[in-house]
Amino acid sequence: MPRLTRLLVLLALFVLGTAGPAAAARPLVVILADARGTVATDLLAPYAILAESGAVEVKVVAATKAPVRLTPGFAWAAPQMTLTELARRPRPDVVIVPALEVVDDPARAAWLRAQLKAGARIMSICNGAKVLAAAGLLDGRQATVHWYSRGKLAKQHPRVTWRHDRRWVEDGPVITTAGISAGEPATLHLLSQLAGEPVMAATAARLALPLPDPRHAGEDYRLTPWGMTQVVANRLAFWRHEAVALPLTAGLDEIAFGTALDAWSRTYRSTAWATGPASVTTRHGLTLHRAASLPERFDRKVVLPRGEAMAATFRQIDRAYGPTTARFVALQFEHPYGAVSAW
Repeated sequence: MPRLTRLLVLLALFVLGTAGPAAAARPLVVILADARGTVATDLLAPYAILAESGAVEVKVVAATKAPVRLTPGFAWAAPQMTLTELARRPRPDVVIVPALEVVDDPARAAWLRAQLKAGARIMSICNGAKVLAAAGLLDGRQATVHWYSRGKLAKQHPRVTWRHDRRWVEDGPVITTAGISAGEPATLHLLSQLAGEPVMAATAARLALPLPDPRHAGEDYRLTPWGMTQVVANRLAFWRHEAVALPLTAGLDEIAFGTALDAWSRTYRSTAWATGPASVTTRHGLTLHRAASLPERFDRKVVLPRGEAMAATFRQIDRAYGPTTARFVALQFEHPYGAVSAW
């Protein structure tokens, strides 16, 4: 074989050999949102984790391009793709379903069933399990959900085995998580499956998140008399209710923003509003909007926490309203700081 020919053959073999995993398309993960209301942390935390990894393509998708209300506060996210646009691409590898304001939507349910049938994995975050259950995707499976919803769902969906001893439950191609705070470790677990343990560990370290641990004492999260007393007191003292400003800044941390918007709106003493410019682009390329009309005045301005966002936010609320309110917010997040035994 002539020398030039041998060199060309070797070059071709080298190119083919290096075009394997490194050149393969990244897994596509879509986070399903609904303009009528999508829980802020449930959407923004998985998005930030997967986007930060660089190993996964992640898109926020919705039925239309209408801005998505991030509940329970006042901020909106722009969908990056519609379901119609998504249909022109190869099917997603994973569909993530946050807690949505409208649980039972026939068109959405049919779409989710089609994705599962086509081979996609489906993962719900917190009360996103309600959406999966309404679509019939959990029948005959083990699953988990936010502690407050478990009893009611057990009656509505008796064919599901509801568990409270795991932060996430994986049954075949379906993953469900416990309350809001379980979305972070469950997403890291998913990332390890999609991209490997080293990528997951490095991503967690950059985001100051602990490595995922599925163990969970779900029975330690429940309503208590002192918690309910604090809620009633906060709600009735309407003259102390506060409008809390969360400034939008370019390149903001999605996890910190989502956690703050969510947590400060669960105190029963305050509601959080995105403020500042009409819209910004976040650290990982998501467009966030504030309300067109804002309160005339704000009682408090919150600086987004750094490091582990949930614990830092609960400390901020503790300093503002006291430890019982802070722990009740953490209880709603199903975070260890809010576990009954920690009060």
